Amino acid sequence: MRVGLLLVLVAVAVGVLPAGPASAAAAPTPGTRLTGADISWPNCPRGMGIPSRRSEGHPMPLDSAAFVVVGLTNGPGFVANPCLAAQVGWVQAQDRWLGAYAMTTFPSAAERAAYGSSGPWATPGRTSQLRNAGYQQALFNVTSMRNLGITVPFVWVDVEPYPTHPWTRDKAANRAVIQGVVRGYEDSGYRVGFYSYLGGWRTVVGDWRKPRYPTWYPVGAERPGLQAAYQRCSMASFSGGPVLVAQWVEGNRDRNVSCPALTGRAAGPHPLTRWAGSRLHLGSRGPAVRALQRALGMTVVDGVFGPRTGARLRAFQVSAGLGPTGVTGLYAWRALGAGTVLPEQPSRLPEFFTPY
Repeated sequence: MRVGLLLVLVAVAVGVLPAGPASAAAAPTPGTRLTGADISWPNCPRGMGIPSRRSEGHPMPLDSAAFVVVGLTNGPGFVANPCLAAQVGWVQAQDRWLGAYAMTTFPSAAERAAYGSSGPWATPGRTSQLRNAGYQQALFNVTSMRNLGITVPFVWVDVEPYPTHPWTRDKAANRAVIQGVVRGYEDSGYRVGFYSYLGGWRTVVGDWRKPRYPTWYPVGAERPGLQAAYQRCSMASFSGGPVLVAQWVEGNRDRNVSCPALTGRAAGPHPLTRWAGSRLHLGSRGPAVRALQRALGMTVVDGVFGPRTGARLRAFQVSAGLGPTGVTGLYAWRALGAGTVLPEQPSRLPEFFTPY
């Protein structure tokens, strides 16, 4: 079957019909929270792909999805998503913002032999071989994007345990592969971030801190999904990088929500201003305590003023030249920013997605 005809048939199966010129995706309004989706080989028509990862015909994103992150692989590295062209075409026809992600896997012995000496690391040894194989894994996906004219500024690197192509117990070796993958994208002109979760990240790379790289954080099928995912935006990430997108599972769909670090902020009063009259202390509970915990940069935001919140508040009061009372008087709220006017911060969506 000719490639052109195959793509047409796949496009019809996933719901991409011929259309006139698409209007551009809506310009992001600073401070507006957006919901989106991610799709990949499971959303291809049933039965496509490699034997270990046959597609399942999962539904495409909801009409409410403002952005869509498309998976480049059919699971493991060096294997392309079998309906990548059709899925990107769907995003274009639907006037959404397009992003890209790729699964990262430990290279097989054959892949290490084929690619281990081809890359920027020339020093003999296993570490260089693994880095070069990772580098070529990224270049494989770059080629897939360029062949299809996919122009995104950013690629999410998916790092998690993968049963059909397992990582090793040697976390240093696993890190070497990911170092190569990251450099492969960066050398090709893409910015990079990580998709993972705390347990999966630690299983693969241990306590590896990468605070310069943004993160995309999943919560699985927790309920209520949107609220559970959005809470991740204000929590510490698995790698120390800022959380820009959070994901939850709803039925057979992967859904996502943008975080404030991605959506920016509209000009207006400081959000703590509404709480400036609240006198919080040990034992206090509620939304004002959650706002205080976020303002203090705490990793646990539970709305309960316990000993840790008190200790963090006293430390802040000392740094601000206030008496360490552990109670939020008016001066403490003002020192945290209450009563000020915040300038607009533009949405960062164009740094990570391409509008269609």
